[in-house]
Amino acid sequence: MWRAIKSDRRMLRLLATFWIAVGCGLFVLCGCSPPAVPPAAKNPEQIEPAAATVATKEAVPSAAEQVEPVPPPMDGPALFAQHCAGCHGDKGDGNSPLATFLYPKPRDFRSGRFRLVSTTNGVPSAADLDAVLRRGMPGSSMPPWPKLTDADRAALVAVLQTLHRDGMRELYLAHLREEFGEDDPEVDEQELAAFVANKTTPGELAATPDIAEATDQAIERGRQIYVKQSCHSCHGAEGKGDGQQAMVDVEGYPTRARDLTRGIYKGGHDPASVYRRIAFGMPGTPMPSSLNLTSDQIVDLVHFIRSLSDETTRRAAELRRERIVAKRVAAISTDDDGIWESASAVTLRTTPIWWRDGADRDLTVAAVHDGKLLAIRLSWPDETENLHAPQPEQFKDLAAVQLFSGAVEPFLGMGAAKNTLDVWQWRAGMGEDRDADSQLDDYPFDTPTYRDLAGGQPLPDFIAARAAGNPMTDADRAAWSLAAKGPGSLTFLPRPSQLVTASAKWKDGRWTVTMARPLAVPPDAGLALAAGKRYSAAFALWDGAARDRAGQKAITIWQDLTLE
Repeated sequence: MWRAIKSDRRMLRLLATFWIAVGCGLFVLCGCSPPAVPPAAKNPEQIEPAAATVATKEAVPSAAEQVEPVPPPMDGPALFAQHCAGCHGDKGDGNSPLATFLYPKPRDFRSGRFRLVSTTNGVPSAADLDAVLRRGMPGSSMPPWPKLTDADRAALVAVLQTLHRDGMRELYLAHLREEFGEDDPEVDEQELAAFVANKTTPGELAATPDIAEATDQAIERGRQIYVKQSCHSCHGAEGKGDGQQAMVDVEGYPTRARDLTRGIYKGGHDPASVYRRIAFGMPGTPMPSSLNLTSDQIVDLVHFIRSLSDETTRRAAELRRERIVAKRVAAISTDDDGIWESASAVTLRTTPIWWRDGADRDLTVAAVHDGKLLAIRLSWPDETENLHAPQPEQFKDLAAVQLFSGAVEPFLGMGAAKNTLDVWQWRAGMGEDRDADSQLDDYPFDTPTYRDLAGGQPLPDFIAARAAGNPMTDADRAAWSLAAKGPGSLTFLPRPSQLVTASAKWKDGRWTVTMARPLAVPPDAGLALAAGKRYSAAFALWDGAARDRAGQKAITIWQDLTLE
Protein backbone atom coordinates (compact mmCIF):
# COMPACT_ATOMS: atom_id res chain seq x y z
CA MET A 1 0.00 0.00 0.00
CA TRP A 2 2.81 2.41 0.91
CA ARG A 3 4.46 1.82 -2.48
CA ALA A 4 1.22 2.69 -4.26
CA ILE A 5 0.80 5.91 -2.25
CA LYS A 6 4.38 6.88 -2.84
CA SER A 7 4.00 6.20 -6.56
CA ASP A 8 0.83 8.29 -6.71
CA ARG A 9 2.72 11.24 -5.25
CA ARG A 10 5.52 10.79 -7.75
CA MET A 11 3.01 10.66 -10.55
CA LEU A 12 1.30 13.88 -9.49
CA ARG A 13 4.61 15.67 -9.19
CA LEU A 14 5.89 14.43 -12.53
CA LEU A 15 2.64 15.11 -14.36
CA ALA A 16 2.66 18.65 -12.97
CA THR A 17 6.23 19.12 -14.14
CA PHE A 18 5.36 17.63 -17.52
CA TRP A 19 2.44 19.93 -18.23
CA ILE A 20 4.23 23.04 -16.98
CA ALA A 21 7.35 22.33 -19.01
CA VAL A 22 5.74 20.96 -22.17
CA GLY A 23 2.30 22.44 -22.50
CA CYS A 24 3.36 25.89 -23.64
CA GLY A 25 4.13 25.33 -27.29
CA LEU A 26 6.96 25.70 -29.70
CA PHE A 27 7.91 28.56 -31.88
CA VAL A 28 6.51 31.66 -30.23
CA LEU A 29 5.01 31.03 -26.84
CA CYS A 30 2.01 29.05 -27.92
CA GLY A 31 0.12 26.57 -25.75
CA CYS A 32 -0.31 23.09 -27.17
CA SER A 33 -3.84 21.95 -27.79
CA PRO A 34 -4.75 18.38 -26.83
CA PRO A 35 -3.69 15.87 -29.48
CA ALA A 36 -6.25 15.34 -32.18
CA VAL A 37 -8.10 12.05 -31.75
CA PRO A 38 -8.78 10.05 -34.93
CA PRO A 39 -12.34 8.90 -35.62
CA ALA A 40 -13.48 5.89 -33.63
CA ALA A 41 -13.86 3.84 -36.82
CA LYS A 42 -10.11 4.09 -37.45
CA ASN A 43 -7.68 2.36 -35.18
CA PRO A 44 -3.88 2.59 -35.28
CA GLU A 45 -3.56 -0.90 -36.75
CA GLN A 46 -5.66 0.17 -39.71
CA ILE A 47 -4.06 3.56 -40.24
CA GLU A 48 -0.34 3.02 -39.78
CA PRO A 49 0.14 0.49 -42.61
CA ALA A 50 -1.77 2.76 -44.95
CA ALA A 51 0.38 5.74 -43.96
CA ALA A 52 3.51 3.70 -44.56
CA THR A 53 2.25 2.68 -47.99
CA VAL A 54 1.57 6.26 -49.01
CA ALA A 55 4.91 7.38 -47.65
CA THR A 56 6.83 5.07 -49.98
CA LYS A 57 5.41 6.61 -53.14
CA GLU A 58 7.78 9.05 -54.79
CA ALA A 59 6.10 12.26 -55.89
CA VAL A 60 7.60 13.71 -59.10
CA PRO A 61 6.43 17.29 -59.68
CA SER A 62 5.60 18.43 -63.18
CA ALA A 63 7.50 21.25 -64.84
CA ALA A 64 4.66 23.63 -64.02
CA GLU A 65 4.82 22.72 -60.35
CA GLN A 66 8.52 23.55 -60.23
CA VAL A 67 8.00 27.17 -61.27
CA GLU A 68 8.49 29.52 -58.32
CA PRO A 69 5.06 31.04 -57.45
CA VAL A 70 4.71 34.81 -57.57
CA PRO A 71 3.19 36.26 -54.38
CA PRO A 72 0.00 38.23 -54.99
CA PRO A 73 0.31 41.97 -54.33
CA MET A 74 -0.70 43.14 -50.84
CA ASP A 75 -1.40 46.64 -49.57
CA GLY A 76 0.23 48.14 -46.49
CA PRO A 77 -2.41 47.16 -43.89
CA ALA A 78 -2.46 43.58 -45.20
CA LEU A 79 1.34 43.41 -45.03
CA PHE A 80 1.28 44.76 -41.48
CA ALA A 81 -1.30 42.16 -40.43
CA GLN A 82 0.71 39.42 -42.13
CA HIS A 83 4.17 40.20 -40.79
CA CYS A 84 4.03 42.76 -37.96
CA ALA A 85 0.83 42.53 -35.93
CA GLY A 86 1.83 39.22 -34.34
CA CYS A 87 4.40 41.08 -32.22
CA HIS A 88 3.47 44.76 -32.46
CA GLY A 89 -0.28 44.23 -32.08
CA ASP A 90 -3.16 44.94 -34.43
CA LYS A 91 -3.07 48.64 -33.46
CA GLY A 92 0.71 48.93 -33.57
CA ASP A 93 0.86 49.72 -29.86
CA GLY A 94 3.25 46.87 -29.04
CA ASN A 95 0.55 45.18 -26.98
CA SER A 96 0.18 41.81 -28.70
CA PRO A 97 -0.43 38.50 -26.87
CA LEU A 98 3.20 37.61 -27.60
CA ALA A 99 4.70 40.87 -26.29
CA THR A 100 4.72 39.58 -22.71
CA PHE A 101 7.24 36.96 -23.72
CA LEU A 102 9.53 39.11 -25.88
CA TYR A 103 12.52 41.04 -24.59
CA PRO A 104 13.26 43.74 -25.60
CA LYS A 105 9.59 44.60 -26.01
CA PRO A 106 8.09 45.23 -29.47
CA ARG A 107 8.00 48.90 -30.37
CA ASP A 108 4.87 50.97 -29.71
CA PHE A 109 4.63 52.87 -33.00
CA ARG A 110 1.88 55.14 -31.70
CA SER A 111 3.98 56.61 -28.89
CA GLY A 112 6.64 57.91 -31.28
CA ARG A 113 9.53 56.60 -29.17
CA PHE A 114 11.67 55.37 -32.05
CA ARG A 115 15.19 54.26 -31.19
CA LEU A 116 17.00 54.59 -34.51
CA VAL A 117 16.71 58.02 -36.10
CA SER A 118 18.94 60.13 -38.31
CA THR A 119 17.07 63.45 -38.16
CA THR A 120 17.66 66.58 -36.11
CA ASN A 121 14.27 66.42 -34.34
CA GLY A 122 14.29 62.71 -33.46
CA VAL A 123 11.42 61.77 -35.77
CA PRO A 124 12.44 58.86 -38.01
CA SER A 125 12.53 59.42 -41.72
CA ALA A 126 11.11 56.93 -44.20
CA ALA A 127 14.68 55.83 -44.85
CA ASP A 128 15.21 55.16 -41.12
CA LEU A 129 12.15 52.90 -40.95
CA ASP A 130 13.05 51.19 -44.21
CA ALA A 131 16.54 50.43 -42.89
CA VAL A 132 15.10 48.60 -39.87
CA LEU A 133 12.88 46.48 -42.14
CA ARG A 134 15.86 45.56 -44.28
CA ARG A 135 18.35 44.96 -41.47
CA GLY A 136 16.19 44.12 -38.48
CA MET A 137 17.46 45.10 -35.05
CA PRO A 138 20.26 42.77 -33.93
CA GLY A 139 20.10 42.31 -30.18
CA SER A 140 16.31 42.11 -30.21
CA SER A 141 13.56 39.86 -31.56
CA MET A 142 13.01 42.17 -34.56
CA PRO A 143 14.16 40.17 -37.62
CA PRO A 144 15.12 41.44 -41.06
CA TRP A 145 12.64 40.96 -43.92
CA PRO A 146 14.73 40.07 -46.97
CA LYS A 147 11.76 38.73 -48.95
CA LEU A 148 9.92 42.06 -48.92
CA THR A 149 10.20 44.07 -52.11
CA ASP A 150 11.00 47.77 -52.21
CA ALA A 151 7.30 48.45 -52.81
CA ASP A 152 6.29 46.23 -49.87
CA ARG A 153 8.66 48.04 -47.51
CA ALA A 154 7.44 51.43 -48.72
CA ALA A 155 3.84 50.37 -48.06
CA LEU A 156 4.77 49.19 -44.57
CA VAL A 157 6.65 52.42 -43.82
CA ALA A 158 3.50 54.36 -44.76
CA VAL A 159 1.49 52.24 -42.30
CA LEU A 160 4.00 52.90 -39.51
CA GLN A 161 3.88 56.63 -40.16
CA THR A 162 0.07 56.53 -40.09
CA LEU A 163 0.13 54.67 -36.76
CA HIS A 164 2.50 57.31 -35.41
CA ARG A 165 0.15 60.11 -36.45
CA ASP A 166 -2.85 58.29 -34.98
CA GLY A 167 -0.99 57.90 -31.70
CA MET A 168 -0.12 61.58 -31.52
CA ARG A 169 -3.73 62.48 -32.23
CA GLU A 170 -4.82 60.25 -29.36
CA LEU A 171 -2.20 61.86 -27.11
CA TYR A 172 -3.55 65.33 -27.88
CA LEU A 173 -7.16 64.30 -27.22
CA ALA A 174 -6.17 62.59 -23.97
CA HIS A 175 -4.48 65.80 -22.84
CA LEU A 176 -7.66 67.78 -23.57
CA ARG A 177 -9.80 65.31 -21.67
CA GLU A 178 -7.50 65.52 -18.66
CA GLU A 179 -7.24 69.31 -18.78
CA PHE A 180 -10.97 70.01 -19.08
CA GLY A 181 -12.31 66.94 -17.32
CA GLU A 182 -14.59 66.10 -20.22
CA ASP A 183 -15.00 62.84 -22.11
CA ASP A 184 -15.67 64.67 -25.38
CA PRO A 185 -13.98 68.10 -25.23
CA GLU A 186 -14.24 70.61 -28.04
CA VAL A 187 -11.36 70.22 -30.47
CA ASP A 188 -9.70 72.88 -32.60
CA GLU A 189 -8.95 70.77 -35.67
CA GLN A 190 -6.33 73.19 -36.99
CA GLU A 191 -4.51 73.19 -33.68
CA LEU A 192 -4.75 69.40 -33.54
CA ALA A 193 -3.37 69.05 -37.07
CA ALA A 194 -0.49 71.38 -36.24
CA PHE A 195 0.35 69.37 -33.10
CA VAL A 196 0.34 66.08 -34.98
CA ALA A 197 2.44 67.49 -37.83
CA ASN A 198 5.00 68.88 -35.37
CA LYS A 199 5.33 65.52 -33.60
CA THR A 200 5.43 63.29 -36.69
CA THR A 201 7.19 65.24 -39.46
CA PRO A 202 10.84 64.21 -39.81
CA GLY A 203 13.36 67.00 -39.46
CA GLU A 204 16.41 67.55 -41.59
CA LEU A 205 18.84 64.70 -42.02
CA ALA A 206 21.56 65.05 -39.41
CA ALA A 207 24.91 65.70 -41.02
CA THR A 208 27.41 62.87 -40.90
CA PRO A 209 31.02 63.66 -41.82
CA ASP A 210 33.16 61.60 -44.11
CA ILE A 211 34.87 59.06 -41.88
CA ALA A 212 38.35 58.00 -42.94
CA GLU A 213 39.99 54.67 -42.18
CA ALA A 214 40.90 54.13 -38.54
CA THR A 215 44.45 54.73 -37.37
CA ASP A 216 46.13 53.66 -34.14
CA GLN A 217 46.27 57.31 -33.08
CA ALA A 218 42.52 57.83 -33.72
CA ILE A 219 41.65 54.65 -31.79
CA GLU A 220 43.75 55.78 -28.82
CA ARG A 221 42.12 59.23 -28.83
CA GLY A 222 38.75 57.51 -28.95
CA ARG A 223 39.67 55.32 -25.98
CA GLN A 224 40.49 58.40 -23.91
CA ILE A 225 37.18 60.03 -24.90
CA TYR A 226 35.39 56.77 -24.00
CA VAL A 227 36.70 57.10 -20.44
CA LYS A 228 36.27 60.87 -20.19
CA GLN A 229 32.64 60.65 -21.34
CA SER A 230 32.04 57.90 -18.74
CA CYS A 231 31.00 55.44 -21.46
CA HIS A 232 32.72 52.76 -19.36
CA SER A 233 30.26 53.30 -16.50
CA CYS A 234 27.63 51.47 -18.55
CA HIS A 235 29.54 49.58 -21.25
CA GLY A 236 32.39 48.54 -18.96
CA ALA A 237 36.10 49.28 -19.03
CA GLU A 238 36.65 46.78 -21.86
CA GLY A 239 33.33 47.40 -23.60
CA LYS A 240 31.76 44.12 -22.46
CA GLY A 241 28.55 45.73 -21.19
CA ASP A 242 29.43 44.94 -17.58
CA GLY A 243 29.31 48.46 -16.16
CA GLN A 244 26.15 49.80 -14.51
CA GLN A 245 23.56 47.02 -14.53
CA ALA A 246 20.45 48.58 -12.94
CA MET A 247 18.96 50.44 -15.90
CA VAL A 248 15.45 50.86 -17.29
CA ASP A 249 14.07 52.37 -20.49
CA VAL A 250 11.43 55.07 -20.74
CA GLU A 251 8.65 52.47 -20.54
CA GLY A 252 10.08 51.21 -17.24
CA TYR A 253 11.40 47.93 -18.62
CA PRO A 254 14.83 46.72 -17.46
CA THR A 255 17.61 47.06 -19.99
CA ARG A 256 21.38 46.85 -20.11
CA ALA A 257 24.29 48.27 -22.02
CA ARG A 258 25.48 46.51 -25.16
CA ASP A 259 28.55 44.27 -25.10
CA LEU A 260 30.48 46.13 -27.79
CA THR A 261 33.03 43.34 -28.25
CA ARG A 262 30.37 41.07 -29.80
CA GLY A 263 29.74 43.42 -32.70
CA ILE A 264 25.95 43.54 -32.20
CA TYR A 265 24.58 46.95 -33.17
CA LYS A 266 20.85 47.57 -33.35
CA GLY A 267 21.32 50.46 -35.72
CA GLY A 268 23.98 49.04 -38.03
CA HIS A 269 27.72 48.64 -37.59
CA ASP A 270 28.95 50.84 -40.43
CA PRO A 271 30.85 53.96 -39.28
CA ALA A 272 28.06 56.41 -40.23
CA SER A 273 25.43 54.47 -38.25
CA VAL A 274 27.69 54.21 -35.19
CA TYR A 275 28.37 57.96 -35.49
CA ARG A 276 24.66 58.75 -35.38
CA ARG A 277 24.07 56.50 -32.35
CA ILE A 278 26.85 58.25 -30.44
CA ALA A 279 25.86 61.75 -31.52
CA PHE A 280 22.09 61.48 -31.05
CA GLY A 281 21.78 58.57 -28.64
CA MET A 282 18.86 56.17 -28.69
CA PRO A 283 15.65 57.96 -27.62
CA GLY A 284 13.73 56.07 -24.96
CA THR A 285 16.82 54.22 -23.68
CA PRO A 286 19.58 55.12 -21.17
CA MET A 287 21.90 55.70 -24.17
CA PRO A 288 22.33 59.52 -24.18
CA SER A 289 23.33 61.86 -26.96
CA SER A 290 26.86 63.25 -27.12
CA LEU A 291 26.22 66.65 -28.63
CA ASN A 292 28.85 68.15 -26.29
CA LEU A 293 31.52 66.46 -28.41
CA THR A 294 32.94 67.84 -31.61
CA SER A 295 32.52 65.97 -34.87
CA ASP A 296 36.18 64.92 -34.83
CA GLN A 297 35.86 63.58 -31.28
CA ILE A 298 32.83 61.51 -32.23
CA VAL A 299 34.72 60.10 -35.22
CA ASP A 300 37.58 59.06 -32.92
CA LEU A 301 35.07 57.43 -30.57
CA VAL A 302 33.56 55.57 -33.55
CA HIS A 303 36.97 54.16 -34.41
CA PHE A 304 37.62 53.02 -30.83
CA ILE A 305 34.22 51.35 -30.45
CA ARG A 306 34.54 49.53 -33.79
CA SER A 307 38.05 48.41 -32.80
CA LEU A 308 36.49 46.33 -29.99
CA SER A 309 35.20 43.88 -32.64
CA ASP A 310 36.19 42.89 -36.15
CA GLU A 311 34.20 42.87 -39.39
CA THR A 312 33.72 39.10 -39.33
CA THR A 313 32.20 39.25 -35.85
CA ARG A 314 29.94 42.15 -36.80
CA ARG A 315 28.63 40.49 -39.94
CA ALA A 316 28.13 37.19 -38.12
CA ALA A 317 25.65 38.92 -35.80
CA GLU A 318 23.31 39.65 -38.72
CA LEU A 319 20.43 37.31 -39.53
CA ARG A 320 20.62 36.26 -43.16
CA ARG A 321 18.36 34.24 -45.39
CA GLU A 322 20.20 31.26 -46.85
CA ARG A 323 19.41 28.48 -49.33
CA ILE A 324 19.53 24.94 -47.96
CA VAL A 325 19.69 22.28 -50.66
CA ALA A 326 18.63 18.75 -49.72
CA LYS A 327 21.00 16.63 -51.76
CA ARG A 328 19.53 13.54 -53.39
CA VAL A 329 21.22 10.31 -52.26
CA ALA A 330 20.66 6.64 -52.98
CA ALA A 331 19.37 5.75 -49.54
CA ILE A 332 19.12 7.35 -46.11
CA SER A 333 20.17 6.10 -42.71
CA THR A 334 19.92 8.70 -39.96
CA ASP A 335 22.84 7.10 -38.12
CA ASP A 336 25.13 6.91 -41.17
CA ASP A 337 27.53 9.86 -41.18
CA GLY A 338 28.79 8.90 -44.64
CA ILE A 339 25.74 10.26 -46.47
CA TRP A 340 26.33 13.71 -44.94
CA GLU A 341 29.83 14.10 -46.32
CA SER A 342 28.49 15.11 -49.73
CA ALA A 343 25.69 17.31 -48.34
CA SER A 344 26.36 21.05 -48.35
CA ALA A 345 25.92 22.30 -44.80
CA VAL A 346 24.74 25.89 -44.25
CA THR A 347 25.56 27.90 -41.15
CA LEU A 348 22.69 30.01 -39.83
CA ARG A 349 22.62 32.60 -37.09
CA THR A 350 20.04 32.24 -34.36
CA THR A 351 18.71 35.04 -32.18
CA PRO A 352 17.13 34.69 -28.74
CA ILE A 353 13.51 35.74 -28.40
CA TRP A 354 14.17 36.69 -24.78
CA TRP A 355 17.54 38.34 -25.19
CA ARG A 356 20.53 37.29 -23.15
CA ASP A 357 24.21 37.40 -23.94
CA GLY A 358 25.57 34.26 -25.54
CA ALA A 359 22.24 32.86 -26.71
CA ASP A 360 22.70 33.91 -30.34
CA ARG A 361 24.57 30.79 -31.36
CA ASP A 362 25.46 29.34 -34.74
CA LEU A 363 23.36 26.51 -36.14
CA THR A 364 24.64 24.27 -38.93
CA VAL A 365 21.93 22.73 -41.13
CA ALA A 366 22.27 20.06 -43.80
CA ALA A 367 19.60 18.00 -45.59
CA VAL A 368 19.42 14.93 -47.82
CA HIS A 369 16.60 12.94 -49.42
CA ASP A 370 16.28 9.75 -51.43
CA GLY A 371 13.00 10.51 -53.17
CA LYS A 372 11.06 8.87 -50.36
CA LEU A 373 12.50 10.28 -47.13
CA LEU A 374 13.78 13.73 -46.13
CA ALA A 375 16.41 13.95 -43.38
CA ILE A 376 17.49 17.25 -41.80
CA ARG A 377 20.59 17.36 -39.63
CA LEU A 378 21.06 20.15 -37.08
CA SER A 379 24.29 20.80 -35.20
CA TRP A 380 24.90 23.53 -32.63
CA PRO A 381 27.15 24.27 -29.64
CA ASP A 382 25.74 23.52 -26.19
CA GLU A 383 28.05 23.26 -23.19
CA THR A 384 25.75 20.96 -21.20
CA GLU A 385 23.74 17.89 -22.12
CA ASN A 386 20.30 18.37 -20.55
CA LEU A 387 18.44 15.07 -20.90
CA HIS A 388 16.06 15.10 -17.94
CA ALA A 389 13.83 17.57 -16.12
CA PRO A 390 12.84 15.89 -12.84
CA GLN A 391 12.13 19.20 -11.08
CA PRO A 392 9.94 22.14 -12.16
CA GLU A 393 12.91 24.49 -12.41
CA GLN A 394 14.80 22.17 -14.76
CA PHE A 395 14.37 21.89 -18.52
CA LYS A 396 15.59 19.74 -21.38
CA ASP A 397 17.42 20.67 -24.55
CA LEU A 398 15.08 20.86 -27.55
CA ALA A 399 15.18 21.62 -31.24
CA ALA A 400 12.44 22.17 -33.81
CA VAL A 401 11.92 22.68 -37.52
CA GLN A 402 8.90 24.40 -39.02
CA LEU A 403 8.04 24.03 -42.71
CA PHE A 404 5.70 25.89 -45.03
CA SER A 405 4.83 25.72 -48.70
CA GLY A 406 3.38 28.75 -50.43
CA ALA A 407 4.13 32.03 -52.14
CA VAL A 408 3.27 34.23 -49.14
CA GLU A 409 5.00 33.12 -45.95
CA PRO A 410 2.88 33.42 -42.82
CA PHE A 411 3.92 35.01 -39.55
CA LEU A 412 7.22 33.45 -38.45
CA GLY A 413 5.86 32.82 -34.96
CA MET A 414 3.57 29.82 -35.47
CA GLY A 415 1.95 30.90 -38.74
CA ALA A 416 -1.59 32.08 -39.30
CA ALA A 417 -5.12 30.68 -39.45
CA LYS A 418 -5.09 30.21 -43.23
CA ASN A 419 -1.54 28.84 -43.42
CA THR A 420 -0.83 25.63 -41.53
CA LEU A 421 2.76 25.08 -40.49
CA ASP A 422 4.30 21.63 -40.27
CA VAL A 423 6.43 21.43 -37.10
CA TRP A 424 8.98 18.74 -36.21
CA GLN A 425 10.14 18.71 -32.61
CA TRP A 426 13.01 16.81 -30.99
CA ARG A 427 13.44 16.51 -27.22
CA ALA A 428 16.64 15.40 -25.50
CA GLY A 429 16.49 12.32 -23.30
CA MET A 430 13.63 10.67 -25.16
CA GLY A 431 13.76 7.44 -27.11
CA GLU A 432 15.49 4.17 -26.35
CA ASP A 433 13.42 3.92 -23.11
CA ARG A 434 15.79 6.39 -21.46
CA ASP A 435 12.96 8.50 -20.09
CA ALA A 436 10.27 5.87 -19.68
CA ASP A 437 10.47 5.60 -15.88
CA SER A 438 10.63 9.34 -15.21
CA GLN A 439 7.84 10.15 -17.64
CA LEU A 440 5.32 7.37 -16.97
CA ASP A 441 6.20 6.67 -13.32
CA ASP A 442 6.29 3.25 -11.67
CA TYR A 443 2.62 2.65 -10.94
CA PRO A 444 2.10 -0.82 -9.42
CA PHE A 445 -1.39 -1.50 -10.76
CA ASP A 446 -0.11 -0.99 -14.33
CA THR A 447 2.24 -4.00 -14.34
CA PRO A 448 1.68 -7.51 -15.76
CA THR A 449 1.61 -8.89 -12.21
CA TYR A 450 -1.73 -7.26 -11.53
CA ARG A 451 -3.10 -8.34 -14.87
CA ASP A 452 -2.26 -11.91 -13.88
CA LEU A 453 -4.12 -11.46 -10.60
CA ALA A 454 -7.11 -10.26 -12.59
CA GLY A 455 -7.15 -13.51 -14.54
CA GLY A 456 -5.33 -12.05 -17.53
CA GLN A 457 -8.13 -9.56 -18.18
CA PRO A 458 -7.08 -6.14 -19.54
CA LEU A 459 -7.01 -3.45 -16.88
CA PRO A 460 -7.70 0.29 -17.30
CA ASP A 461 -4.71 2.39 -18.30
CA PHE A 462 -3.67 4.04 -15.06
CA ILE A 463 -1.51 6.60 -16.88
CA ALA A 464 -4.04 9.33 -17.71
CA ALA A 465 -1.95 11.05 -20.41
CA ARG A 466 -1.37 7.74 -22.20
CA ALA A 467 -5.03 6.79 -21.94
CA ALA A 468 -5.96 10.14 -23.49
CA GLY A 469 -3.72 9.43 -26.48
CA ASN A 470 -0.98 11.94 -25.67
CA PRO A 471 1.90 11.13 -28.07
CA MET A 472 4.43 12.37 -25.50
CA THR A 473 3.87 9.17 -23.53
CA ASP A 474 5.55 7.12 -26.27
CA ALA A 475 8.77 6.52 -24.35
CA ASP A 476 10.61 5.09 -27.38
CA ARG A 477 9.97 8.22 -29.48
CA ALA A 478 12.40 11.18 -29.61
CA ALA A 479 10.61 13.40 -32.15
CA TRP A 480 7.04 14.44 -32.83
CA SER A 481 4.92 15.97 -35.57
CA LEU A 482 2.85 19.01 -34.70
CA ALA A 483 0.77 21.55 -36.61
CA ALA A 484 0.18 25.25 -36.01
CA LYS A 485 -2.20 27.83 -37.44
CA GLY A 486 -1.14 30.85 -35.42
CA PRO A 487 -0.16 31.68 -31.83
CA GLY A 488 -1.88 29.38 -29.35
CA SER A 489 -2.76 26.73 -31.92
CA LEU A 490 0.18 24.32 -31.71
CA THR A 491 -1.24 20.79 -31.69
CA PHE A 492 0.23 17.30 -31.62
CA LEU A 493 -0.83 15.20 -34.57
CA PRO A 494 -2.59 11.92 -33.69
CA ARG A 495 -0.44 8.85 -33.09
CA PRO A 496 -0.98 7.34 -36.58
CA SER A 497 0.35 10.59 -38.07
CA GLN A 498 3.50 10.67 -35.95
CA LEU A 499 5.92 9.87 -38.78
CA VAL A 500 8.96 11.94 -37.72
CA THR A 501 11.90 9.98 -36.34
CA ALA A 502 15.12 11.29 -34.81
CA SER A 503 18.56 10.32 -33.64
CA ALA A 504 20.79 12.54 -31.51
CA LYS A 505 24.33 12.69 -30.18
CA TRP A 506 25.95 15.11 -27.76
CA LYS A 507 29.74 15.15 -27.86
CA ASP A 508 32.41 17.67 -26.87
CA GLY A 509 29.90 20.39 -26.14
CA ARG A 510 27.90 20.03 -29.34
CA TRP A 511 24.54 18.52 -30.25
CA THR A 512 24.02 16.76 -33.56
CA VAL A 513 20.37 15.90 -34.17
CA THR A 514 18.94 14.27 -37.28
CA MET A 515 15.20 14.30 -37.91
CA ALA A 516 13.61 12.43 -40.81
CA ARG A 517 10.14 12.00 -42.28
CA PRO A 518 8.64 10.52 -45.46
CA LEU A 519 8.11 13.00 -48.30
CA ALA A 520 4.64 11.77 -49.18
CA VAL A 521 2.25 11.66 -46.23
CA PRO A 522 -1.53 11.60 -45.76
CA PRO A 523 -3.25 15.00 -45.48
CA ASP A 524 -3.50 14.74 -41.69
CA ALA A 525 0.19 13.89 -41.21
CA GLY A 526 1.84 17.17 -42.15
CA LEU A 527 3.14 18.93 -45.24
CA ALA A 528 3.58 16.67 -48.27
CA LEU A 529 7.00 17.24 -49.84
CA ALA A 530 8.33 16.60 -53.34
CA ALA A 531 11.70 16.55 -55.09
CA GLY A 532 12.43 19.65 -57.14
CA LYS A 533 10.30 21.99 -55.05
CA ARG A 534 11.18 24.86 -52.70
CA TYR A 535 9.87 25.26 -49.16
CA SER A 536 10.24 27.78 -46.36
CA ALA A 537 11.99 26.47 -43.26
CA ALA A 538 12.79 27.98 -39.86
CA PHE A 539 14.54 26.50 -36.85
CA ALA A 540 14.45 26.87 -33.06
CA LEU A 541 16.80 25.79 -30.26
CA TRP A 542 16.22 25.51 -26.51
CA ASP A 543 19.06 25.38 -23.97
CA GLY A 544 17.85 23.54 -20.89
CA ALA A 545 20.78 24.77 -18.77
CA ALA A 546 19.65 28.36 -19.44
CA ARG A 547 16.08 27.37 -18.45
CA ASP A 548 14.81 27.82 -22.00
CA ARG A 549 11.22 26.69 -22.43
CA ALA A 550 8.22 27.66 -24.53
CA GLY A 551 9.03 31.08 -26.02
CA GLN A 552 12.40 31.47 -24.31
CA LYS A 553 14.59 30.10 -27.06
CA ALA A 554 16.74 31.05 -30.04
CA ILE A 555 15.27 31.08 -33.55
CA THR A 556 16.26 31.67 -37.14
CA ILE A 557 14.34 33.68 -39.70
CA TRP A 558 12.69 31.91 -42.65
CA GLN A 559 15.16 30.09 -44.88
CA ASP A 560 14.80 28.49 -48.33
CA LEU A 561 14.81 24.68 -48.44
CA THR A 562 15.04 23.06 -51.87
CA LEU A 563 14.83 19.32 -52.51
CA GLU A 564 17.34 18.45 -55.25
